[in-house]
Amino acid sequence: MYDKFKPVKVITIKKEHEHIKVSYPKLVDMKDKKAEAKINKEIRELVDELVEEGNQPDATTVEVRYESKVNRNGVYSVVLILFYFIEHAAHPMEIQKALTFSTLTGHSFTFPELFSKNSYYKTRLTRYVKDYVKKENIQLINEIQPITDDQEYYLTDEDLVLFYQLYEYTPYVYGFLEVPIPLTEVRSMAAMDSPIRQLTSR
Repeated sequence: MYDKFKPVKVITIKKEHEHIKVSYPKLVDMKDKKAEAKINKEIRELVDELVEEGNQPDATTVEVRYESKVNRNGVYSVVLILFYFIEHAAHPMEIQKALTFSTLTGHSFTFPELFSKNSYYKTRLTRYVKDYVKKENIQLINEIQPITDDQEYYLTDEDLVLFYQLYEYTPYVYGFLEVPIPLTEVRSMAAMDSPIRQLTSR
């Protein structure tokens, strides 16, 4: 059983070589060392993928940074952001990725694993995203498409946040389109072992 309030301990690993600068989290002092190793391995692999993606020919700057978004009730959700600049490019580029883990097992949750199969979550969440964009009067460069099983997301203390890459739906100047949905609104759709239920349990 998880400690309802106690977070896992997270330290920051920093590495720098020539034009590449990396900062990422490492979970330490967990009771289950197998779960700890599994989580840290997956984080490192994603960091390596982002560095490889950014370190293109003529790249003058490649940076990876992170933000821990939630760390309680046996759930750890982290966002990793790649920032890179190609010589003579009009502006830098950024790519955002996220991972959400059970700190009990080390399992990394895919988007479909958050929800009950018969909850029509994709239809309901697509409607929510469209309503949010309209309500916030967000300028789009592409029409919002139905949500798929590959939807990118992270969790916070209060929200499920769906996010989209630069240029996916919004112009560069807008930044990443992020749609926060209160956990209380999606709990009814959540699978029994979903981290959404863990975060909303009393």
